[in-house]
Amino acid sequence: MFDPIVFDNLKVVVEGEIYDLDLSGQVSVTNREDFVDLAQFTRTYRISFQPHFCCTASLTLSTDLDNIHAELTPSRVEKPGCTVYIHFQLKKQKPFEEAEFQNIQEMCERIWGTTRVVKQRITHEVGGSEYENNIEVTFNRFIYEDQVGDLIEMIDYMLQTTDQLKVLYDKS
Repeated sequence: MFDPIVFDNLKVVVEGEIYDLDLSGQVSVTNREDFVDLAQFTRTYRISFQPHFCCTASLTLSTDLDNIHAELTPSRVEKPGCTVYIHFQLKKQKPFEEAEFQNIQEMCERIWGTTRVVKQRITHEVGGSEYENNIEVTFNRFIYEDQVGDLIEMIDYMLQTTDQLKVLYDKS
């Protein structure tokens, strides 16, 4: 057995919250990834779920050697934390219009706040019939163990975002 680090504790909370939603039927967990990169000494955990057929939401937790070292070295002053990334994948059978990008941007800023960075990236396979809008919400700060409530709140914001993306999807 090992002594869990902040990353492990936050991961367990996220996983539990999302699997509770899965058990209640509110979402369907579609993927879970837990990586240890021995070359870069990083850890990454990603869980993806679908509350609606039109979009997938993912929450990614990440930590690096500096944060792991800060936790395992009692004499270090730095507070260990994790980086959080939120992703949404919205698929359609026709190209996205400029107004849709603006609506998504405004909706994400309304839900997540204007201090968050929201990026949208469109992918389309040449010859294919599907268009994908990959939306990323990033935070310019670490999440610490004493902010576990913020992490749980992020899951609620993810559900609000997917509900709004469904409304936009149904209109198009």
